[in-house]
Amino acid sequence: MDSYLPFFVVLAKITFYNKSDCDIAEMNLIAVEYYNKKFGDDKAAAFIHLVREIGEIAFAMEKNNTEHAKLELTESTALLYYLASKYELDLDANIESVYAKKLEMLKTSTKNE
Repeated sequence: MDSYLPFFVVLAKITFYNKSDCDIAEMNLIAVEYYNKKFGDDKAAAFIHLVREIGEIAFAMEKNNTEHAKLELTESTALLYYLASKYELDLDANIESVYAKKLEMLKTSTKNE
């Protein structure tokens, strides 16, 4: 795992927060629209495609190909937004809620050590 550390450092420089929330939401809607046209309501086909994209991320990491990894991360994220839309899930709100709690629990457990 240590051999991937420089790669993760590069990925940490990718920023999605320079854009406004409206811009981000609009990009997510574009991705959802694309995958709606491609997969319709076939969540299983979309999930299989997502698993393939995850494999492509692993391949890009193995080859230390940052640009390929960025593309596959983008495609995987778009597929997750599409799947979330099929379950009427506000992915961004859920991530914020779940990980705020997890982060607080982690901070608390770290203080107790």
